[in-house]
Order: sequence, then C-alpha cells, then structure tokens
Amino acid sequence: MRVLYLNPFSQEVSGPDESLLGLLGGLIPAGVEAHVVVPAPGPQVPRYQALGATVHVAPLAVLSRRMGAHGGALLYPPRLVRAAAGLALLARRLGAALVHTNMEVLLEGGMVARLLGLPHVLHYRGNTLDEPRLVFDALTATWTALADHIYCISRATAAVFERRDRAAKVEVLYNPVDVRAFAQARRSDEVRATLGAGPGDLLVGTVGRLHPRKDLGTFVRAAALVAAREPRARFVIVGKAEGAGERAYEAEMQALARARGLGERLMFAGPRRDIPEVMRGLDLFVLSSRHEGFGRVVAEAMAAARPVIVTREGAPPELVEEDRFGLCARPADPEDYAEKILRLLAEPDAAGAMAARAGERAREFDAAAAAARVLARYQALIAARR
Repeated sequence: MRVLYLNPFSQEVSGPDESLLGLLGGLIPAGVEAHVVVPAPGPQVPRYQALGATVHVAPLAVLSRRMGAHGGALLYPPRLVRAAAGLALLARRLGAALVHTNMEVLLEGGMVARLLGLPHVLHYRGNTLDEPRLVFDALTATWTALADHIYCISRATAAVFERRDRAAKVEVLYNPVDVRAFAQARRSDEVRATLGAGPGDLLVGTVGRLHPRKDLGTFVRAAALVAAREPRARFVIVGKAEGAGERAYEAEMQALARARGLGERLMFAGPRRDIPEVMRGLDLFVLSSRHEGFGRVVAEAMAAARPVIVTREGAPPELVEEDRFGLCARPADPEDYAEKILRLLAEPDAAGAMAARAGERAREFDAAAAAARVLARYQALIAARR
C-alpha cells in the first residue's frame, strides 16, 4: 500500500512531526510504503528516512492565521493551484493508493485526492480556538468536503466540527506516543544535572516550542512564587525558538526570569532529543499553554509516570481527568499554578500515586495501537473506492 503523506513543515520541535513519525513507526513495518512530502529540507527528514520513508521536497501552500498581512491572502490561491498540480503529478507517478494530510493547514491533499479518485485522510491537529467563527465555518465545510475521513487528536478538537454539525466523518485518535520508551527510560543524575538540578533538588519543568501560545510567562511567574517558598526547587524550560518571533519571545522570557530573581534556578535548556530521559528526570511536569489541541508533552510526561499540572483549557484537562491523573490550574494564573506545584512537591506520596495512575492511563496513547487503527481505516477506504 503506497501512501502519500503531506506535512506542512519539518521543524526542530514539532508535535505534528512527532505524531506522524510515531504512526509511521507502526505502519511501515505493516506494509505501508510511505512517501512524505515537505516544503523544504529540515531536521526531521533523516528521522523519516531512518524509518524507511521516502521524503520528497515540493512546494506546499500553507494556511496561516497571519495570511491577511502583506498580501498573503491574495497570493494563496495561485500557490495552492501550483502545489496541487505538482502533487497530482507526483501521486500519479508514484501510483499512490491514498493521500494522508498530516495537518489541516494544507488543502491541496484533498484536491489531489478528488482529482485522482483516491481516498483522502485528514489529520486535524489544530488547537481548540476556532475563531474567527465565520472563517472556521468555511474551513470546516471545506475540510469535510475534501476528506473521506478526519482524525481529530482529542474530543476537544472534534468539538470544532461538532459545533457546526460536521462530525459525520470525524474520529478521535489521540496522538501516538512510544509509551514503552518513556516508561522504561532511566532516571539519571547526569541528565538532571544538564537540566540544572542537583541530587537533592526538586526539578519542575516544561517542554515545547518557545511560542507565545505556550504562555511561558505564567510558568516563569509561578516558578518565582514557588522559589520564594521552596529552596530546593529548580526549574527548566526545554525547547527551541523557531524563527524571529519565537526568538524574541525567548529573550522576553529570559528577561522576565531575571526580573523575577530566578537567576540560576531557572534554566533554558534548548531543544533535546532525549525527551524520555528528560521527562524521567523531572519531579513535576507543568504545561501552562493555552488552547492545546492535544498536548503531546502531557501524554509523554504521563507515560514517564510523572506528576503533571496543566491548564484548565483546551484538550489537556481531557487527558488528565482533573485530580485523577493530574491537576488543572486556571489559565494565565501564576498564583494557582504555584499553589498546585507547592502542593505536589509537599505531598510526594500523593504525587507518586497520581503519577502511577497517569502511567496506566498513558497506555491509551500507545503508538502501536494507533497505527493498527489507522491501517485498518486505510484498508477500508481503499476497498470502498475499488
């Protein structure tokens, strides 16, 4: 079975890439011949190739909330047509049996599939902020018209379609995680030292792109409040800033940390590839970001059996089922985050029990099970077309 996958980018830190890599890790051994299309070479390309996928670089027309600026909206239609034409030639040359678009910001996959009479699977990986309403009304209509099946990465994202009575083709499929890798990762003093923590310290961390939507300001402010009351607490932010806007945001957060007197107690550790070991090295994982469509790093922290605190907004509360597998804090409320961090640090037995339950819950994110479900869906869609 030859499948053409369309991916809008190949960044250093990318949830959509990680999720697609997780799926392909199960699909390729099961007989899927994967052809991944990206708009430019990037750091994830060798990882796709290592799994056995063939990577193609081709122009793609990416939807963006910022398209209205600098005439982007006017340039989008001709870019979309050119991208679709090139992809149609590639899909026909390869003899693709199905097109899988890895993120909703690409429309050309559906156009090509309709043109060639192929099944089209769309992965909706967006966040839960479906505004402006009229724009999302039009987009959900387009997505459902161009797709034979739509995977949403949480019930919270599926609600974007349900609110518009367009959920007939929608299936919730949590992002896949290599649960075994996180569960079996070793807790290491050496790794903790690279994250700024000594043997007797309590390490509180967050992982992800350094993007304003991640609301790292709330994490930094909460860290300062905790530091004033718990001398053993150390803090780390793991992730990379992509592009000028994110680098400016990183500098802003570093300045905020200095202004709040955190000094060496908060480390900006940059991007890491050893995320299972990083998660195991934390005493507590915190995610303060807003409108997450899933929160892959939450699932990874749970798989590593770490206590977690997330924003009471978007999809993460769905993952932790408040007070069962983790705690939820009010969005953009450093005081509430600090109170919950201090509570878990002060109650290690209760935090440990919650973390153990989280590890059990994380089995629902297992990559092998997700790949099996996707393969069965591919087979059914191809059979229906025939």
